[in-house]
Amino acid sequence: MNELSLKEEDDWTNSWWYRPWIRFVFGSITLVSVISYLAIESGIEAFFFIVLSVLIIVPLEKLIPRHNLKFFRPHLLTDFFHHFVSGFIGFIPLILIVPIIENYQSQTLASLIQSQPMWLQILEALFISEFLVYWGHRLSHQIPFLWRFHSVHHSVVHLDWLAGERRHPLDQFYMSLFIGVPMILSGFSLVDLLVIGVIQNLWDMTIHANLGWRLKSLDGIWVTSEFHHWHHSVNKEARDKNYSGALPLFDRMFGTFYLPDNKNPGPYGIDTHMPDTYFGHMIQPFLPVKPDSSGLTKS
Repeated sequence: MNELSLKEEDDWTNSWWYRPWIRFVFGSITLVSVISYLAIESGIEAFFFIVLSVLIIVPLEKLIPRHNLKFFRPHLLTDFFHHFVSGFIGFIPLILIVPIIENYQSQTLASLIQSQPMWLQILEALFISEFLVYWGHRLSHQIPFLWRFHSVHHSVVHLDWLAGERRHPLDQFYMSLFIGVPMILSGFSLVDLLVIGVIQNLWDMTIHANLGWRLKSLDGIWVTSEFHHWHHSVNKEARDKNYSGALPLFDRMFGTFYLPDNKNPGPYGIDTHMPDTYFGHMIQPFLPVKPDSSGLTKS
């Protein structure tokens, strides 16, 4: 870590909002409030990801690990906050906007799409949404303002079953709009979007997980953990590659496919300062960002 990064970290730890008792009170009230609301309003849905991961993905990480990583790795609690709190906050504006968007939906396209078999609707929704995921994700890397928020996701240095949940709410909201608005306007129903969302979220668990499998037979067909781990690598050759969420077809089409045979992905992270706490992740995108000595910062 260079002198500038150390100075930035000192600035954070000396700030009034970084005091342990403030973070403890703020964090406890926020987490208890959100989990209580989710438990009352949504039943077990909000906890499905955690239960499924602990029962399936975590044991697989122990059987076929990519890196030597303990279950209680650094910043695990921070990423729990992201799962419950950021995931909740990021979708509130979308819930309010969707009813307005539906008023402008193409009824002709909607009738045409919804007259098809459900399996065909889902395949079409998957293909179109993956195209939108690719470009929405790519823009979040290429536009400095968007990168400020997306860099929170890339700041994780220990990729595992929970790492993919580290996202700034505004980054989540942006991607939800970028994907959801065109999909709804073009005639797809909320049911289609929910089914695709479940598929994409479930697979998102595996591509961030600490899994050592290569799954070479899926190269170029479906996004694997190795493919996505390269996306999180600080390696210059892999920087800004592999934007696809499930279909690497779009990376091949637009020249951002990267999956070498003779190398392993890693290490992971970003080249600018990012605090270790959840509260810090919420505030950092709004603060001035200075380049480090490598000059690789994006904002």
